[in-house]
Amino acid sequence: MPVKKKENGSLTGSKRYAAEKGKTVEEQSHENAEKAFDRVKSRFQKPADAVNAVVDGVKNVAQGVKTVERAARTVRQAVSGGSSAVTDDSKQSLNKASEIASKYGVAEIEISDLLGSNPYAADANIPEMKAVDANREKLKIQRQNNALEVRLEKIKQGRKVVAVATEQRRLMGDFVDFSTVGIETATKLVKNEIADTKYQTEQSKLEQTEELLYQQRVATQGTMNLTHGIEDEWDLKFQLQGTKNDRIRLVIEGSHRDNDIKREELEARLVEF
Repeated sequence: MPVKKKENGSLTGSKRYAAEKGKTVEEQSHENAEKAFDRVKSRFQKPADAVNAVVDGVKNVAQGVKTVERAARTVRQAVSGGSSAVTDDSKQSLNKASEIASKYGVAEIEISDLLGSNPYAADANIPEMKAVDANREKLKIQRQNNALEVRLEKIKQGRKVVAVATEQRRLMGDFVDFSTVGIETATKLVKNEIADTKYQTEQSKLEQTEELLYQQRVATQGTMNLTHGIEDEWDLKFQLQGTKNDRIRLVIEGSHRDNDIKREELEARLVEF
């Protein structure tokens, strides 16, 4: 029985191993059982009766495995709706093939009817026909064959026409691909121009930023120049304030001197008295 495949086309477990070895699952199971027996025998060296018992047990297990596998295939077919060819025998498959042919009016020939039973008598179930009728029918069939040959050649010619038309369309497709490549190349040129324009835009922004930087430096230098003028202004204000302070000091000193003179005059008058 052929090995059942999964829906994805792969084999599983012992089935895949058996398929790789070119064996059926049953043959592989039997071989595995024999190997198991040899391993048990060489390892434990049991008496003959014990060994035979182990062999029988292993064989029973192998038979059980085969039975389970057959049952599993049948169950899987019934449950998952798989092909009945998994479990059908050759006669059942042949009957199904005959059913397919009968849909097109082709029936299987009963050989025993055509051969007959008496080798010395014309007892075969074959219709009789005169020579003239046979020749007429053969000529008719020949003419029909001529018509079929013409039709066959016409079909071949049609296939050639379709082949030429197909290649013509492929050629048209090649031109479309060629044009597409041209458009893609032109698109790359546009993208290149866009990239260059973006570069020039950023370059202009840099130039503007540098100009703003220069303007800021001019403003800073002007501020620095004003700082020198302000410093001079405040220095002059300090000098003016100093001059005013000196004048006030002179006035105060003159007042002190006048006071001293008046005090001396007053003291001199007091002495005279």
